[in-house]
Amino acid sequence: MLELTTGQTNEKIIVTLSELTTLAAPNYLFIFEHITTKNIVALVMGADESLFPERFNQFEINTMVQFADQPPGKWNYTAYEQASPANKDPLLAVQPALEYGQMNLYKTEDFDYDKYNEPVTYKSYNG
Repeated sequence: MLELTTGQTNEKIIVTLSELTTLAAPNYLFIFEHITTKNIVALVMGADESLFPERFNQFEINTMVQFADQPPGKWNYTAYEQASPANKDPLLAVQPALEYGQMNLYKTEDFDYDKYNEPVTYKSYNG
């Protein structure tokens, strides 16, 4: 499961797309769909940041831009491979999809938590 927080400029996601990829230099299309509202966010990822792409793929997401004004909560995602660096239509990507999964989008907290500094005392029995 992917976990992202709204308002972040460089969140990382790690997925396993290379094992089913058939194109030599693919771009990856991610379609995120909110479970409740059915809002859709389509992202094209080109640069894989993974040091070991045969094991896993790592991408950077700017949630401040790509998930701006989107509700937090649970999202389903589908990942496709494609040659185009700009296509956001899953019907034009290579079929079938490479990966399905879920993503939790958390809301950025607008306040800092201050804990109380009260002394803790314990009563013990030395019987």
